[in-house]
Amino acid sequence: MVILLSAAFAQAQAASSISFNYTSFDYPGATATQALGISQDGVIVGYYLDASAAEHGFIRLPKGTFEMVDYPGAVGTTLFDINDSKEAVGLYNGSDILYQGFLFEPPNQFTPIYYSPLASATDPYGINNSGQIVGAWSGDQVEGGFSLLDGTYTELLYPSAVFTYPNGVNSSGVIGGSWVSVCNPQCQYHGFTLTSAADGTYTDVDFPGAVMTLVNAINDSNQVAGTYEDATGVYHGLLAVPGRKQYITVDYPGATFTAVGGINNARHLAGSYTDTNNVTHGFLAVPR
Repeated sequence: MVILLSAAFAQAQAASSISFNYTSFDYPGATATQALGISQDGVIVGYYLDASAAEHGFIRLPKGTFEMVDYPGAVGTTLFDINDSKEAVGLYNGSDILYQGFLFEPPNQFTPIYYSPLASATDPYGINNSGQIVGAWSGDQVEGGFSLLDGTYTELLYPSAVFTYPNGVNSSGVIGGSWVSVCNPQCQYHGFTLTSAADGTYTDVDFPGAVMTLVNAINDSNQVAGTYEDATGVYHGLLAVPGRKQYITVDYPGATFTAVGGINNARHLAGSYTDTNNVTHGFLAVPR
């Protein structure tokens, strides 16, 4: 489950902080741009809407140039994450299928991802440099998370959760994601980290005072990035070190909505914000 300034980040060993320089960007000609993932060398992926409101995936290179990525024959494409080999995962929407997952390998190879024949949808959200993919699947009123490595699927279910959404995975195989505790009538979302897909330990990530917390990405220092909703219904980006209970709000200057979709080891952030004209843009945040 991924929802599509100045900020200080408490570091692991000290109370010192860092600030960021922000770059707003839009895919050329787009009516909306959302950034959802970032590689270690600053390549950003996401999707944009064209003038007819069709979704297209994009890759934004560090120099600011864009490449469009459309699944063959799809009416809509979204990219969620990318690794250092430029392998990306995402979803496509076809005329006869809704939101099926795929792996993209440059320059133009697409491989569908199916959790099982029983899954009506498979949604890959994260990929690391080992090619491990994490995401969620659904079918016949059942949903769950998964990890895919070397052709083998491992089911991921947060204990007692209604739904589990693994969204990111780092080089050590530590997973970040979200889980739903109850839906009555609205679903209550919480973040988590998981030390390993094989018999790992879950740690809760709940932004203090938030009514909803989503963890969208995790780096090799186990710092997580995502989104939370405050008590007034406003959405903010977040950074956290879960094991140390350190949390910080990330708000793009002047935005009405901010979400952080990706974080790399240099603590570069990829995210999206909505301006006062209700237009959504992507952004890159780089430590000063």
